[in-house]
Amino acid sequence: MKSYKPKQKRGYEAEQNFLQAAKTIFAKEGVARARVSDIVQLAGSSTGNFYFRFKNKEMLFERLFEIYEEHAQRLIQDLQDPLGSLESTIYFVTALNHKLLQENVGLYRAAHEISAKEPETWKRFQQLTIMTAERILELSTPYKDQIPFEDWEMQVRQTVQLITGFTANQAIRNAGPARFGSQAMVDMLFMAAMGSLGLAPPRDFEEEKEKIHKILNDERYS
Repeated sequence: MKSYKPKQKRGYEAEQNFLQAAKTIFAKEGVARARVSDIVQLAGSSTGNFYFRFKNKEMLFERLFEIYEEHAQRLIQDLQDPLGSLESTIYFVTALNHKLLQENVGLYRAAHEISAKEPETWKRFQQLTIMTAERILELSTPYKDQIPFEDWEMQVRQTVQLITGFTANQAIRNAGPARFGSQAMVDMLFMAAMGSLGLAPPRDFEEEKEKIHKILNDERYS
């Protein structure tokens, strides 16, 4: 489904209001239970303006997804080895992925619902995971001798799948003691990712974590 893309500044601002409202409503209600009237009210707009831009909630979701894909692809390109170590690279992608999902919970929950009828929706997320794995493989190459597996590349890919898959699951269900949106969840997943690589997580990593979070506060990661 091709979405509407505004060409003028006023149209862009109106679109942003609808998109932000949709993310909030979808996070609470999902797509099926979300009402256009609630999205319109939260956006501070009119029903006519909504239907001028989007034929239905599904088209609004598609526009959300398009923007998310473009943003995620830029973030993947900007993934880095921030402190010159394998563990800092793994922590970086873990924390950034969690940050991205925090900002897009409504989209993820809507996609989970829609994918039950349209499996292609979730395949688009899977493609982003593949792109992430390829970038992390590139960044991990200098440290491949540290990974105690014959097929170290496969292990890195599986580790990225663990990071993205678990975070997505928590964004949808938010179950367990390490709550989605908490530092505890990032720490737990980082330790699991290091274990997936056959490595013990560093015991004293607080200073490095602080440096990485400062990097993630840069506007290019927002």
